[in-house]
Amino acid sequence: MPDAGFLKDAGHDPASPAVFDGNTGEWLTRGELTRRVKDAAARLAFPGKALVLLFAANDVESLVAYLAALQAGHAVAMLNPDLDDALRARLISIFQPDFIAAPGQALLRTDASNRCPIHPDLALLISTSGSTGSPKLVRLSWSNLESNARQIVQALRHTGQDRTMVTAPIFSAYGSSLLHTMLLAGGSFALTHARVVSREFWDVARQAECNVIGGTPFFYQTLDRLDVDWLNVPRIRKFLQAGGAMPEHLARKFHDIAQARGGELHLMYGQAEAAARISTLPPELLPDACASVGFALPGGELWIEAGELIYRGPNVMMGYATRREDLGKGDELGGVVATGDLGYRDHRGLFYITGRKSRFVKLYGWRVSLDEVEQLLAPATVAAVNHGDRLLLYAEQPGAAFSDAVDRLAGRLNLHRAGFEIRAIDALPRLANGKIDYQSLTRAVQAATR
Repeated sequence: MPDAGFLKDAGHDPASPAVFDGNTGEWLTRGELTRRVKDAAARLAFPGKALVLLFAANDVESLVAYLAALQAGHAVAMLNPDLDDALRARLISIFQPDFIAAPGQALLRTDASNRCPIHPDLALLISTSGSTGSPKLVRLSWSNLESNARQIVQALRHTGQDRTMVTAPIFSAYGSSLLHTMLLAGGSFALTHARVVSREFWDVARQAECNVIGGTPFFYQTLDRLDVDWLNVPRIRKFLQAGGAMPEHLARKFHDIAQARGGELHLMYGQAEAAARISTLPPELLPDACASVGFALPGGELWIEAGELIYRGPNVMMGYATRREDLGKGDELGGVVATGDLGYRDHRGLFYITGRKSRFVKLYGWRVSLDEVEQLLAPATVAAVNHGDRLLLYAEQPGAAFSDAVDRLAGRLNLHRAGFEIRAIDALPRLANGKIDYQSLTRAVQAATR
């Protein structure tokens, strides 16, 4: 990895703004951020490559710790800082880190005797479940991170004038990707602990004069309820979306909003296994192709094999890790990953996703896609979960209109209405990346039937 990582000199002005910490109201220039990272990297001196376990919040302290670990040549596992003590202890026991870092706490160096070595290419480890701190981590090399950042900068036409409001936790694949792309492009970004639904969050976006924002479909559902015009953030013109299928009505609406502001909406598809992002739909194909995930990013390739999307590219992970010993493994995938998503390619070469391989159930002998059920019930906020011979629909504020929609859907799918059960829920459980926490819903169903 280059000594300076994403902060290496690529003609970017060191006096240009790099990051705004909305928690303190502090702006750091690129030069100031570089100096802080250099100082923090010096505190990570170690005889060999180390594992840094970083409980990362959306603040400058965590950002500096992350970039310092990369600059020092170590591997860093970015994890949810809100994990409870038992889950933290479990992960520490499994991966035996050499350093432990967390916001507001002194850097801890652990006993490093008899630790398994770490592969020289390993740079970042991302948990496959940010909410539970799953010990199944995605192993990403520096080459994976840098190549994906370059792919995204090219596809989204990012420049040094772009300033992103970070909406996702930086310990997530999407959140860390936002940092990488802005630093590589010479742009800047704003960080805050405040939630998207709070006034403080939008005050930060306004104060930092952000012109780019994005997130998961859940973010856009929230933004739709808040009303982006009422929020008074007129500089935001470029909208990004990743982390799941965007409901078509929202894609059309935010395409219109972006156009009215002289900007554009970029729909993207990706996975942590590919350093965050795999494909993008060019804005000029909206709104007609808003159900598509577009084309593979530059330098990548997508195809369909037995109904499943397969991706090849320089950003594909090295493999998974479930224990310290796995950190010594090299590249096990050769740049190719089976996404687990089912889909097809149309006559224009555009790719579409129809569901997950594991998100299918059998009802009355028929194979039903749970993802498709949720899409067909849009714009309702609903999660479909399998429960034996029934399909449970957890819905926020279901009401009579939703029940009627389920009746119509049952008829459309030629399924008996008794196969669908509606359960009202105040708010669907969400993972840290904004996606629905299906495992939590499934556990609740199993507990209720014991």
